Amino acid sequence: MSSANSITGEVQQQKRFLPSIATMSLGSSTLHPLDVKLKVAAAKGFLGIEMYWDDLVQYSLQFRPKPPSHAAHEAVAVLVAATNVANLAARLGLKILSLQPFRNFDGLTDPGLREKRLDEFRLWLATARRLGADMIGVPSTLPTVSAADYTDNRHAIAADLAKLSRAAKAQGIRVAYENLCFAAHVRDWHQAWDRIELAREPDGLLFLPDTFNICGRTYMDPEAAGGRTPNAEADLRASLARLVDTVPMCRMPLLQVADAELPDEPLTQDHPWRKEAGLVPLMALSRNARLFPFEERGYLPVVSVIQALVGAGWEGWVSMEVFSRTTAVHGEETIWEHAERAWESWEKLARVMGWPARPRIDGSR
Repeated sequence: MSSANSITGEVQQQKRFLPSIATMSLGSSTLHPLDVKLKVAAAKGFLGIEMYWDDLVQYSLQFRPKPPSHAAHEAVAVLVAATNVANLAARLGLKILSLQPFRNFDGLTDPGLREKRLDEFRLWLATARRLGADMIGVPSTLPTVSAADYTDNRHAIAADLAKLSRAAKAQGIRVAYENLCFAAHVRDWHQAWDRIELAREPDGLLFLPDTFNICGRTYMDPEAAGGRTPNAEADLRASLARLVDTVPMCRMPLLQVADAELPDEPLTQDHPWRKEAGLVPLMALSRNARLFPFEERGYLPVVSVIQALVGAGWEGWVSMEVFSRTTAVHGEETIWEHAERAWESWEKLARVMGWPARPRIDGSR
């Protein structure tokens, strides 16, 4: 839909904001079938999906030969599964936006392991092409890796991102790098953007914003009684002002949105979410207690983050992306429950932001 400027007479395109959901937000990869997730997402009204690698691998098991099964067989099965899923998505009217997350690559110190992971990435590229996805999500390396295997050198990390970007660009695919607020090294958005700029791949290397991770270092402190840092509001405002002044909105291919549940008690070291898995506080919160925006017990200023980006000119796909202990409940009801929660969240967000809740991919209403 477009409108005419009364002064210049120029036709201005209205910005588009389109609802999508990450497949892992609908349930566990081992408990909940991928094809059912897609059917439910489409039934609720979502127009796009982010494909979680683990979901696709689990779905591919049906296409593998009976034992013995080798790595080559597994790769072929993933590609067959990707074709099958792409056809299903097309029938459902779903666009597959991305394949993610290609984890624990940036900062590798072992050249042999790097080459092995690059071979793995080539399978991801072939899979993305089968899916019809033009983007692969790459999060910053997790804190659970061996410290000896990774470096925090910004130039080394940038070089790794450049390798991925160049390999992807040859296949018509872009790489979207995301800071994880609990990562081993690249924890805040400005660190991620610094490495992206150093990589010097402006056409193929993007920044992937996530409301949870943007809030992570400046607003959240799960070990504190209120879940916040001492100067949370002011620090986040300053961070957002710097973000929109630094990162071009056109370098953000989509926006992942999630809130966080305020824990009943601080996530100190002996909290079950940390003690049993050995996780740092923010990672424990991320893995167990993300919420869709506007849900009860959510405490992050998600709307403020979105308003800052939209006010700076961002538009595009909005992806509901949560990790939660609630997705590990058996049964198809879990898929429907999370799809309903996500859609209600989208409708509330659209209402607050003044967006159409049921837009069309082609931009018409």
